[in-house]
Amino acid sequence: MKINWLPLAAAVAFAAGSVSASAVDFNGYFRAGAQLNAVGGEVYCVGNGNDGHKVGRLGDECDTYAEIALGQNVYDKAGSKFSVHTLVAYGTTEGYRDLQGNSWQGLGSDYELGETQDGIVIKTKNTPWNSQRLSFREAYAKYDTDAGYSIWSGKRFYRRKDIHILDLYYLNDSGYGAGIEGIDVGNGNLNFAVIKWANDGTADYNRNVYKLDARWDGINLGAFGALDTSVIYALPAISKQQKDAEAGPRANTANSGALITLDLGSNFGSTVNVSNHFIAQWGSNGFAYVGAFKNHAGDNYTPDVDANGVRLIDWGTLDWGSDFDLGYSFLWGHLNSGKNHGVEYSIVLRPEYKWTEYTRTTLELGYSEMKKTGWVADEKYGNPDLYKVTLAQQFTPGKGFWSRPAIRFYASYINGDQFSDGWNVQYRNKNHGSHSYQFTFGTQVEAWW
Repeated sequence: MKINWLPLAAAVAFAAGSVSASAVDFNGYFRAGAQLNAVGGEVYCVGNGNDGHKVGRLGDECDTYAEIALGQNVYDKAGSKFSVHTLVAYGTTEGYRDLQGNSWQGLGSDYELGETQDGIVIKTKNTPWNSQRLSFREAYAKYDTDAGYSIWSGKRFYRRKDIHILDLYYLNDSGYGAGIEGIDVGNGNLNFAVIKWANDGTADYNRNVYKLDARWDGINLGAFGALDTSVIYALPAISKQQKDAEAGPRANTANSGALITLDLGSNFGSTVNVSNHFIAQWGSNGFAYVGAFKNHAGDNYTPDVDANGVRLIDWGTLDWGSDFDLGYSFLWGHLNSGKNHGVEYSIVLRPEYKWTEYTRTTLELGYSEMKKTGWVADEKYGNPDLYKVTLAQQFTPGKGFWSRPAIRFYASYINGDQFSDGWNVQYRNKNHGSHSYQFTFGTQVEAWW
């Protein structure tokens, strides 16, 4: 028997009073562009979506990335509301080379094996047609209660915090889980969640880590601003068989660890309007790598023991009237984990002058240095540095620093030990020979809505 489900569903929804009159909530983000290496050959970038961009992201993005989010209220009655949320993302290769193809570059992976020896793959060809990424990054439902707090379950970006000009999420406990958020306590609100992270184990099993996330956000400190606090405690669920099977560094997978974040947000000034965030973070064991720049803290739980890391960040925007503004970021980190120890820092400034309502000129300056750390691939460089200068002409709908979409045309120069041939193979451009620099021209569109 064939059932016509549409009238039946409509009747049930009408009877329950659950039909929402609102349209689908459609929002998203994308970036895409083309680059030219002045000496020919490929364009290399020193940052990507996984690592952030330590000397700024402008002129240093070799990929295409997009997110399309759809949400819908499915029930709204007497102060109680249920909603569903989804987000699909696409990205070209996450490496450090421009492996974008042409308009036929597809979704998913066009994977191509490389050379083989005795039936074993010893090299994978890296072309514009493989390593494409397609992900269902959010799929969760939320119940907004009439008491003001919300209950959620599923897969989501959980209360992330980022520095836009670095494309770095300094707090990002996202993934599969459930929680309760928005509990009003008079001064701020409380939020609790449990989110799972699975690390690769053997061919037969994964190591699961369950992160207990507690946050007290929006604590009013008067003239000092508002403070957000976060404590994430990781509990590995490791079986005896997994413990017995592990060896070497991975034998530490059963160790728990903590990540503490204090984020003070302030707005002040009259002639110059300043929006500033000062962040202090500390992590232990699997969260110790908060002390390394390349870390979206709270996401991965790296197996480690007797390790700790500290990171200090100050970032924000300055607005001098209607024609000039400045984005800035200062980051300092210290990691102590066996041979991986030392200090790394980054400074990025992005001043802009707005010629009209729709045109602006942007300069981005970035500098970073490592101080005798175990991350350094070749000790002959001592304290390897990295710096970048990018000049861009942009077209945007309005004068605000955050106005998007932005259509950009830019020239960018990058140099330093961390980019030189021989220091790190991920940045090595064989077309440069012994060059330690790169000069590029490019165009890019960045949009969110």
